[in-house]
Amino acid sequence: MLTKVAKIITIGTLILAFNTSAIDITKCMTSECVNYFKSFKKASNRGHKNAMYNLGKFFHYGFGTEIDKARALNFYKKAGMRGVREAEYQAGLLLLTDKELYNFDDGIKWLKRASRKGQPNAAFLLGQSFFAKQKFDDADTWLTMVYESHPKKIASWIEQTQQVESFNLNNLPSLYQALDANPLENYDTAAADNIEVITITAMHRNSTFDHMLAGFRKRVKSTGTRIPNISCDQNVACNTKSLNEMKDSPWVSQK
Repeated sequence: MLTKVAKIITIGTLILAFNTSAIDITKCMTSECVNYFKSFKKASNRGHKNAMYNLGKFFHYGFGTEIDKARALNFYKKAGMRGVREAEYQAGLLLLTDKELYNFDDGIKWLKRASRKGQPNAAFLLGQSFFAKQKFDDADTWLTMVYESHPKKIASWIEQTQQVESFNLNNLPSLYQALDANPLENYDTAAADNIEVITITAMHRNSTFDHMLAGFRKRVKSTGTRIPNISCDQNVACNTKSLNEMKDSPWVSQK
């Protein structure tokens, strides 16, 4: 029961607290959105890692295509393997919060990759996830790290989670020590929940997409196979691929 409660808090807090997408992606099936989806898919097939990441978001939220979180995860992983830390974070997030894709160990692996690259929310989600699983030694390490470096981000979560019985000195000694050194009372969590939102007008989404696509025109030169411009992960002969991965291969018709 405690694990279930903690997991609900984890997911709820994460959704309320963070938005890591630089571009607002929502469900859209207009011809314009479909055309952007096709353009980014072509760029992904040319080997552009940021196109792969955005294609993951398109599948995730249904932009220009039907929502398919399994394929979204596939593209997040592809981009993550090429060093896109936001893709690594999104892969970990999906693996830990989607009931169909849930895989704790794999999710933790991707979050650790993102955290090592400095992704700001990965360490927090690692701490929350370990706490939900009652892996308190690991939870203590990650939550303490976040509290010591970004206390305002975690203060509200701590205030809520202190009501859970397993949140105690025996399970989280380092975090309690950090709380003693820098008390939670220093942060007005009620005010943080009602913080004023300042809207900053950024480049229009379509302008951003057009700018990105302009940089994706050339194929990325790759190594790992004897086939020019085709990396090993794109070559069917190099490894075993799932049905969804086969659908996204440049060798399969994109019609």
